[in-house]
Amino acid sequence: MAALLLAGCAPAAPPATPAPSGTTTVVDGLDLVFLHTMTAHQERTLAIVRAAPQRVREPRLRTLVAAIDATETDEVAQARQWIAAAGPAADRHRHAHPDPGDTPDPVALLRGTPDAGYDAALVAVLVPQQRQAAALARAHLAVAVAPAVRDLARRIDESRTAQIRLIAALPVTPPTR
Repeated sequence: MAALLLAGCAPAAPPATPAPSGTTTVVDGLDLVFLHTMTAHQERTLAIVRAAPQRVREPRLRTLVAAIDATETDEVAQARQWIAAAGPAADRHRHAHPDPGDTPDPVALLRGTPDAGYDAALVAVLVPQQRQAAALARAHLAVAVAPAVRDLARRIDESRTAQIRLIAALPVTPPTR
């Protein structure tokens, strides 16, 4: 991930961006690449957890889905604020990372899953999604410049890792492939 982020993404003159605490933080270069990448990833996660939350049967999984929705909605809003504050030049850090063509759409998969298997199907798509988010965030920690962005990456790594542990403890067995 770090090599991907470094390729063609050298930091330019950083603009000042307001941090949530009222202090000033600088968001540019690799931090912007991370924010763009993570925002796209989180938008996909939000589509997954919003596919049909009323179909989730396991109460603890339903609570976790609601918490993921709230947390990632807030994180996306913050990232978008930082990206917008970086100005029009921030878009030069946007990278397209399309999914491989042989990867099924997780939302379509969930929508086509019978109610009896919905929890297992949700777990099967949510765990790898959150594992990838944690890995992206962990990789960015090594190159993060802005303390606020580094803190966001740390929180994403910790929370997604904890979510995976919580899911593993649930009485939901992912379907075998």
